[in-house]
Amino acid sequence: MCRFSILLFSSFMILFVEGRQRWHTSQLRLMRLYDLQKEHFNVFNDYLNSETDRLGELKKKFSEIYEWRDGKITKNNTHFHVNSLNVMTRIHYDFQKIEHLMCNKHSLKALKKIDQHKDLSGDHMLLACGGLRRLQRFYEIPAFEMAAGKFNDRIIGNQLDARECYFMTEYCFVMNDMFGSIDWGIQSYNKWAIGGGQSKCFNVEVLKYYIILSSMSTGFNYTTQFESSETQNYSSGIIEKIAQHSFLMGDDIFYINNNVKSLIDIFGVYHTLDTDNRRIDFKRLCKHGETMRTLTKDSKCRYQTKNCAYRLLMPFKEEDLDNDPYIKIYHDVLYDDEIEKMKALISNEMIDSTVVHHKISASVVVEENRSGQTGRLSKDDASKHFDKLNTRIETITGMGTKNAELYQIVNYGLGGHFTPHHDAFIKKQGDVSIPYGNRITTVLFYMTGVHNDGYTVFPMLNIVSPAEKGAALVWHNLHHSTDGHIHEHTLHGSCPLLTGNKWIVTRWLYEADQNLPYSWKDNLLKNNYY
Repeated sequence: MCRFSILLFSSFMILFVEGRQRWHTSQLRLMRLYDLQKEHFNVFNDYLNSETDRLGELKKKFSEIYEWRDGKITKNNTHFHVNSLNVMTRIHYDFQKIEHLMCNKHSLKALKKIDQHKDLSGDHMLLACGGLRRLQRFYEIPAFEMAAGKFNDRIIGNQLDARECYFMTEYCFVMNDMFGSIDWGIQSYNKWAIGGGQSKCFNVEVLKYYIILSSMSTGFNYTTQFESSETQNYSSGIIEKIAQHSFLMGDDIFYINNNVKSLIDIFGVYHTLDTDNRRIDFKRLCKHGETMRTLTKDSKCRYQTKNCAYRLLMPFKEEDLDNDPYIKIYHDVLYDDEIEKMKALISNEMIDSTVVHHKISASVVVEENRSGQTGRLSKDDASKHFDKLNTRIETITGMGTKNAELYQIVNYGLGGHFTPHHDAFIKKQGDVSIPYGNRITTVLFYMTGVHNDGYTVFPMLNIVSPAEKGAALVWHNLHHSTDGHIHEHTLHGSCPLLTGNKWIVTRWLYEADQNLPYSWKDNLLKNNYY
């Protein structure tokens, strides 16, 4: 029996899909998937109970018919018209009853309880599998470690079985990721062999086909190995083959304690990391987390009232991260009841996160750049429930929020991430103007804490901000004291999520209604942003 044991895999091994949203993009969606799974199994259980009752009735009816036939129907009965009518009537009634039981309308009615829009879709499996593969490549996790549910001695899930590794092999092969196909194919075959070759979850001959063709593409050749009957020597044979052909893979293979580990290329959009130092730093900071956190000599922690009398009794806990640009953390400023209220208000409104695609001048889902689910609180909900939070934002930043952007809430799931980007400028879209200027300040609240994961990274500053529940990360996107141009060092990104459940809420403050030493409207006109 196939066992889908790891949490990361469960999000795409269960194939019920709702609309065109991706199950793997957020933990919220994943929990809904589990609820939907429970709903479907309840329906199946009702169906089975209905079928059992129906077949029981059918069996009982046939027993009655057989008993009646053996006791009542004889050739002599046909000599009497009354008896013939009795026989025909009984047979007609019995056949109607049998036809009713055979039609199975009651059982089919149970199955119709499943929403027809929640169909099966392999596309969503591929998308989720791609997210897992991106994680592996970004953090350079060898397949044998990920298959063991580990990374740098951290537990990231349960062990994967042969079938689960086979699915990754198949995905990599379909995506022309031949090194990945070999890497995962080896894991799948080894687990299959260790299990005595009893797995019926996949065709091992197809697995061999994937590995052999992939090996031919990369310069390996496992054909002879698979033709050998000595499957117990498979692992040592693979090591010999790799040793013979390792020069063809360059830096993609290295050896530690006689074990073979694969160094995976950076995925998709991260290929540019090899030439862009800022993005190289992003990857490095994400991998090493707080051990790479570097504060400047001017960094300090303090209790801060912001000249607010109320805060004399309950001061902010302010921590400096950088002064140029202005980046600070305020601890314990978002409260648990506010977090739960936000989740309750937004949970049914979340959609797949998008990015602005400059070639088509529109927002589209591009998972290589951003993967998560996003929702925005309405102006009415924000005014009704979060006026006090708004006051805190104004006190912390010293800026007005009259024209601030709506609260944006994001939930990250399997491989959830956002590549390095700037928040500041929003270009004019067609005839739509931007009446409030650019995003002068970002206020990012962490709604959940994620231990050893989920960092917000400023690669140009060597700064890592951990995801700490209730904390607010605040920074200025523009040069306030000069001409309002973007501050390049505010480049930031959200590290791909390996474990945990990350929720954030962001509010952007605009240039309008702020006390600024420059004319933001003139800048917009000059730079064609208005």
